[in-house]
Amino acid sequence: MAAPITVPYKDFIVTIGDGATPTEVFTKPCGLTTQGINFTKEVNEVQVPDCDDPDMAAATERAVTATSAAITGEGILAAEFFPDWWDFYTYNGSRNVKVQLVTPAPNGGTWLGRFILTTFNVTAALGEKVGVAVEMQSDGVVTWTPAV
Repeated sequence: MAAPITVPYKDFIVTIGDGATPTEVFTKPCGLTTQGINFTKEVNEVQVPDCDDPDMAAATERAVTATSAAITGEGILAAEFFPDWWDFYTYNGSRNVKVQLVTPAPNGGTWLGRFILTTFNVTAALGEKVGVAVEMQSDGVVTWTPAV
C-alpha cells in the first residue's frame, strides 16, 4: 500500500485582495491557526410517486438551485492585521479572496471568488491572548484553477 501525499498547514493559503486596480495585492492574514473553505449546494426536493404501485413510498428527487462557499478562520488577533479585518468588515461590499492548495501538480490549485466578511469575532480570556474568528461568504461564482 502506498502512503497518501499529505498537505501541511502552511500550504493551505488564504489571501485577501485590496481591490486596487490595475494590480490587486493579496495579503495573507497573520494569526489564523485554523482555516477552511466549505462548499454547499441548495436543492429543491420533489416527491415522485411510483406509477405502477401508488402504495409504494415515493422517491425523493432533488435539483440543485444554488451553490455557495464559506471561508472560516480562527486564531490569535495579530494587532498589525486588525485594521485590515476591521476595514473589510465595515466595507459593505465583497472583495476578491484566494485560497491556494499547494500540492504537487496536478492535485493543487487556487479557488478565487468574491467574498463578504460576514462574521468578525474578537474574544479575550484571562491568561490568554486575544483571539479572532472570521467567516466570509461567497458573493457569486467561485472558480478553481488547477496548478500546472
